[in-house]
Amino acid sequence: MIASTLLAGLANASGPAKAKGDEQGDEALARSMDAPYLAVPVVRNGQLVNYLFVSLRIEVAPGVDLWRTREQAHFLRDALVRAGHVNDLADPNDANLLNEARAIEVYRATAIQALGERAIGRVSVVSAYSSQGSGI
Repeated sequence: MIASTLLAGLANASGPAKAKGDEQGDEALARSMDAPYLAVPVVRNGQLVNYLFVSLRIEVAPGVDLWRTREQAHFLRDALVRAGHVNDLADPNDANLLNEARAIEVYRATAIQALGERAIGRVSVVSAYSSQGSGI
């Protein structure tokens, strides 16, 4: 049950409705894997001060077998969770905000390491929320 929930989240291709004729956007969305609710600890001066909950969308590059890539979703999620715990992804000036540029850099490198450079297209942050109530 846990594995199917994880795979459903990672393979989720739902999102905002696209205008008719936006076939490139639809295709990219259909070739994506979502990684929802990655917990990212925020540590300041050696103390845990907050958690950020980050949801990502990772596009699978054209020409790569989408279903074979999705079969590796559990390895990808494990790598993404570990990366969020090893790297400081919070804004240095506000423990309630994600440093989005840094997070995308770290998560993209992690996805490439887990699935291969050829497999990864665009990586984007869908949402980020603070456990203390502030979100982007």
